[in-house]
Amino acid sequence: MPRKTYSEEFKRDAVALYENSTGTSIQTIATDLGINRNTLQNWLKKYGTGARTKITAIESASVTEAERIRQLEREVIRLREERDILRKAAKYFAEETNW
Repeated sequence: MPRKTYSEEFKRDAVALYENSTGTSIQTIATDLGINRNTLQNWLKKYGTGARTKITAIESASVTEAERIRQLEREVIRLREERDILRKAAKYFAEETNW
């Protein structure tokens, strides 16, 4: 089976997705992107910052509206990043299947 090659941009986007996703494992992100878990781990070692975003769920009613807005804005940014990565992956694999 031929080895798949990924662009550096895809690799960096995958690392950013993992680092900005809380509560998800490397395996989950790798499966979503259609790559091997070890491949993602290698990319994390090479391109990662070693820090993960700490977005916590809203745990109490004492959270102010401004804090809630900031949390939702961070979540929107993360979701857009995930969407963009998945679009790039779909485009990459669509190009790969054209014979």
